[in-house]
Amino acid sequence: MIGKILFILLAGSTITGLTGCGSGSGSFVAQVPTTGPIEAGQLVSNTSADQFIRVIARPPRAGMSPTEIVQGFLESSASFDRNHAVARSYLTPEAAGEWNPSSGVIVYDGVPTLVEAGAAVLFSSTLSGRISDNGRYTVEDPGSQLQRSFFLTQRDGEWRISLAPAGLLLSDFDVSRAYRSFPLYFFNPSFQTLVPDARLIPVIGPALGTTLIQRLIAGPNEWLRPAVRTGIPAGVGLAVDAVPIENGVARVNLNASVTLANDPVRVALSQQIVWTLRALPEVQFVEILVNGTPLSVPGATSPQSRDAWPQVDPGGLARDAVGYAATSAGVVRLTPGGNFAVPGAFGSLEESLSKFAISADGKRTIALTAAGELLGGGLLVGAPVVSIELGSQIPVELRSIAFDGNTTAWIVNQNGVTQTLMATGKTFDIEVNGLAEGDLVQSVVPSRDGTRAAVIVSNDSGLVLLLMRVSRPSPANVTRIELQKPMRVESKLGEVTALAWSSANTIAAIASETAGTIQIYEIDLGRGEIAAQGSPAGPISIAAAPGLATLVASADGSIYENSTQSWIERIQGTTATYPG
Repeated sequence: MIGKILFILLAGSTITGLTGCGSGSGSFVAQVPTTGPIEAGQLVSNTSADQFIRVIARPPRAGMSPTEIVQGFLESSASFDRNHAVARSYLTPEAAGEWNPSSGVIVYDGVPTLVEAGAAVLFSSTLSGRISDNGRYTVEDPGSQLQRSFFLTQRDGEWRISLAPAGLLLSDFDVSRAYRSFPLYFFNPSFQTLVPDARLIPVIGPALGTTLIQRLIAGPNEWLRPAVRTGIPAGVGLAVDAVPIENGVARVNLNASVTLANDPVRVALSQQIVWTLRALPEVQFVEILVNGTPLSVPGATSPQSRDAWPQVDPGGLARDAVGYAATSAGVVRLTPGGNFAVPGAFGSLEESLSKFAISADGKRTIALTAAGELLGGGLLVGAPVVSIELGSQIPVELRSIAFDGNTTAWIVNQNGVTQTLMATGKTFDIEVNGLAEGDLVQSVVPSRDGTRAAVIVSNDSGLVLLLMRVSRPSPANVTRIELQKPMRVESKLGEVTALAWSSANTIAAIASETAGTIQIYEIDLGRGEIAAQGSPAGPISIAAAPGLATLVASADGSIYENSTQSWIERIQGTTATYPG
């Protein structure tokens, strides 16, 4: 299905034992060891691995049934020690040699059902998602089912698995305790802003720094690749297959010098590496070398601080950014010191606004009045407010307004999705590809880096949140933009009525869980996890931004601010927004 979007350019560690094997019923039974030697524990440190639970797997016991063998195999699969050595002990030697746990992970929800059928055990559960071999997590549609078969044989009177499903089968719980989401960073097409590419990586396994840099060099995931760029030239790799971290310094030793002779290339490469490694709390500095020699990078010292390169912050906002609210007296800035009318004509606007958006630089706005008139203009003194006509039609059914990280406004009306270049008055369409027949676009909110868009569509399931890729097939042609490859980012929410980007990889949404109460949820795009944030009564619209308090407009005519997990009234108003 192809839709249209109106697009406007405005000029200007604790060690924990794994559960033991249950018996007979096919359920997992938690067991606390009561025997065994007393061993000294490891010192607590502030490394990434210490923030997660290490799984201690149990090998098979004598006399286990086929069901118990499969249970034990599933439980021990969450232990990554010695390449899943304990899990392999549940397999025949031949099967242990053939089993490849690195080929990907299938994630299931809850406790699976195991049924013996002769020399086979049939596995069934609800399918949650998948983790690819490069760590990308994808969410399955709600209610998706998973069935797999394990085939067993007897060796020396004991059952062992002779054929196991490919890859790993892990529960949501196992993934939550064994994996962590790490962002790799690439660039938007203009090389102005970094874009996160979240990967799930086992915390207990090979050195995390090495894994992160290896995957960064390998490039973005398949879904994101057409929308981003990398500053790491082809042929560049690690000279030594390791990124050691000593005394807070991560050393990245690369193997190619000729391709790194260009200053912009060295800068871009450094920005991606530093931002990627700063996800590790133990990393305070990053030293980049080429065949053992420190890489000279314009504008940077060696080693580089983890806080270097703030100019490519994926958050995409100025450090002094604040929220804005539409009131009966005009648009106001919500500063820490109080609420102040914007200096331009919008600050004394007498018309009530139902929707409005502000550009990332905080200088331009586009708004829809309660009467259905679309207005545009600046926020500074001398900037007039002008009426915008989308062709010959006043968008009385305009569904959403949003800016990306530039001065480009995205508008969805009853005709779909269109673009207008305000500097020239030209309009053009954005193609929306890949939606199912009958899906109707209700809202499009681009990320501040301009590479992805959060989309609400209405269909037989209700109002569903999707993530779509922003593709620019011809960088020289700014009027050709496509929204492609819609995908689910969570599987537990019911109706999603409004959304905003709270960070480069997190969406805040007004939604409900199935038939639950409507409230605010934070959605982690790297893992598909949701976290309830509560809400004032009757939430209508939402505004969010990196490091800033979430703003919600309520049916009672007030704008509320989320402050330390409580909602306080900030001002009387109809709607609020953040730049970008």
